[in-house]
Amino acid sequence: MAPGLVVEEVDVAGPPTSSTIRAAGWAEAVVLLAGAGALDGSVVSPDGATATALVDDDGIRVSVRCGDPLDETVLRSYCVGAAHMAWSWITSEALSVDADGVVQDLTVRSFGVVRATDTPPISVVIEDDGGEPVNGSDAVFAAVAAATWRHRGCPEDLPTG
Repeated sequence: MAPGLVVEEVDVAGPPTSSTIRAAGWAEAVVLLAGAGALDGSVVSPDGATATALVDDDGIRVSVRCGDPLDETVLRSYCVGAAHMAWSWITSEALSVDADGVVQDLTVRSFGVVRATDTPPISVVIEDDGGEPVNGSDAVFAAVAAATWRHRGCPEDLPTG
């Protein structure tokens, strides 16, 4: 995903974490690469899924290619969910921490998740692909996060507001 980038996990106070969950780590790398101008176009996940995203004032447009879908309705729903999560992650989400960085509140209400009604319109195109099915929503998540950050001007601080 990001040649030369080394991710080193360290133990810190707080709830346990994992780098093996969903797009953990590589989605962040995609956002940073896109912001640096080193990635402009499709995102390819470690599973081999490909996604492109365009975020503008009219909404979020996504295209995904991830093998022969097991069920297009389910895939489309997962992609819409991933796009919503990515938009919310970049624009609104945060954890409440104290001066030492210790998380103080893990209620869903405290995360700052964007309400579905406040999310821009999302359209998804599923590209034909006769390959073996792979997880496409992680690629969509990373692509939409990167496109959202670029659309917001790549500000230094997240969430962008």
